Amino acid sequence: MATARDDLLRIPPPPGAIFPPRSANHIEPLVDGASAFDRIAAAVETATTSVMVCVAFLEVDARFPEGRGTFFDLMDGAASRGIDVRVLFWHPEGHAADAEDTFAGTGSSGRLLGGRSTSWQARWDAVGRQCQHQKAWLVDAGTEAEVAFVGGINITRGSMAGRDHAEPDPELGFRRGERYSNVHDVHCLVRGPVVSDVHENFVMRWNGASELGRLHGSWPHDRTPDLPAPAAGAAGTGEVGTTTAQIQRSVLPGLYDALPDGENSVREQYLSAIEAAQDYIYIEDQILLSRVVLVALREALERGVLVMASVPGDPMPELAAARAHPGIAAGYDALAALGAYEGFCLSAPCIRREWGYEEVYVHAKTAVVDDVWATIGSTNLVFSSFQGDTEMNVSFWDGGVARAFRARQVDEQGGFSSVGMDGRAAITRLMEVARENSRRRTAGEDLDGFACAIDPAGWAT
Repeated sequence: MATARDDLLRIPPPPGAIFPPRSANHIEPLVDGASAFDRIAAAVETATTSVMVCVAFLEVDARFPEGRGTFFDLMDGAASRGIDVRVLFWHPEGHAADAEDTFAGTGSSGRLLGGRSTSWQARWDAVGRQCQHQKAWLVDAGTEAEVAFVGGINITRGSMAGRDHAEPDPELGFRRGERYSNVHDVHCLVRGPVVSDVHENFVMRWNGASELGRLHGSWPHDRTPDLPAPAAGAAGTGEVGTTTAQIQRSVLPGLYDALPDGENSVREQYLSAIEAAQDYIYIEDQILLSRVVLVALREALERGVLVMASVPGDPMPELAAARAHPGIAAGYDALAALGAYEGFCLSAPCIRREWGYEEVYVHAKTAVVDDVWATIGSTNLVFSSFQGDTEMNVSFWDGGVARAFRARQVDEQGGFSSVGMDGRAAITRLMEVARENSRRRTAGEDLDGFACAIDPAGWAT
């Protein structure tokens, strides 16, 4: 039976990672927002000391499951119990500054918080015209009960979808077929030694938040003290499981004094895992246009590895608009080239409704390789997520957890049970389902599961 050391030797961790792989963690993937946000909200509601959150995209009227109210209701509730609540919001610059799904550091944000008599603390953090894209929650840091949630799920109405991706309720403001109204996404619950690294990342960003000196760069203004570094050997760093895990990031050089050389370990880890693959690679990602990753996938296909990727069938229009960019154009060409391989399948989930087919928007950023290694985080497979946006993933080496995560994803997409199947057999079956669903969609028929094969040469055009 393979050990954690064997897995680390087979799929090496990235040498450029600041945080080391840490053993004895509990890792629990949380697939789809209804499940993930239920667990996150429950942790916040039972917090005893602190809540720290990195927010990228936020719809102020998005409501958490089980009637919990909005993000602000959840934070207010924790603060009212005396919990130390601190939230880092992305401060967008340029085209995203006025977007409805961001909460920039502006006078209007201050008025909203003031109108609520908000008693918790907030800071805003920018990264030029790029995105502070990390999505992380940390509850009761440094205590025996500490828990982190790392992943890619935004706090939006469409991100609250459940596993069945039921048709969004028009009474909640959803329009039929709206692009972001039915989102598939993934977060990850983390306990154990690796949580201290999530904590250290938050402290680095909180203390180095770019907008702190501005009038609307913090709440309350001039009353958000810096945080101390996590204490070595804190109570929350004890052994709680059997999984080896590592926090990996994309951070530009010079962005934070605490990380002067930056970090690009997510990219390194993807390339390491793809190069080591022997049986299959399963990817779910909102953007699949990194040329270096796609070339590595082509090389894996030439070795006989199966490669399946799930992407949104109705992707964000900014991709097609940016196709003239040399980096994006190279990614389109590399993706189209994968269509020549029988072992490659690009799919997009959709559901047949009475009125037609509704696309399920893939916002997940995950990968599983050979039932050995997996990653869950905020990082899209595009060059700007590797060298521009600030990102965070948790990668883990554990055959049992990786296998269960693969089965959870494949079963939802394929509409069959793969629990008793090895990874290659499960991916083979999912490819067959996706290709048959493509034929059925053309014929106007019902589908099995959600996966529907699409032409990689025509994606996001």
